[in-house]
Amino acid sequence: MAFYNRKKLELEVALEQLKEAESRIRELESDFLALERAAAVIVMSQDGIIERVSDLFLDLLGYERDQLIGQHHRCFCCSDYSKSEDYIKFWRQLVTGNVNAGSFPAVHASGNHVYVNARYSPVMSDNGLSRKVIGCIASVVND
Repeated sequence: MAFYNRKKLELEVALEQLKEAESRIRELESDFLALERAAAVIVMSQDGIIERVSDLFLDLLGYERDQLIGQHHRCFCCSDYSKSEDYIKFWRQLVTGNVNAGSFPAVHASGNHVYVNARYSPVMSDNGLSRKVIGCIASVVND
């Protein structure tokens, strides 16, 4: 009977921990949704694949969500910039854990060349490696 009671207690503790973790996940998702409603946000994998964009991001650059999700960040960058040493440095900084902020050349969905004033920040894993990149665009300026 003691074995049964110990296992039951262990399961109850594990269930409580699971409920707390699920609650924390819901809280973090709510926090992120609030951020997305307030800012032009893009979320990318560490190798630049777009995973998520906020409505404000789409509004600023004129794209539809399905045009961007699954594409590489360079899909809305100027061709010259995406092939440049500056673009390589941009990603090198991010994957090594450094924030990258400034004015970056981009292409609006209309085809117009613009500059995005943005801040890109790596999301670090427990082992110190970049696992995602979150960008927030403050403004878009016509070229």
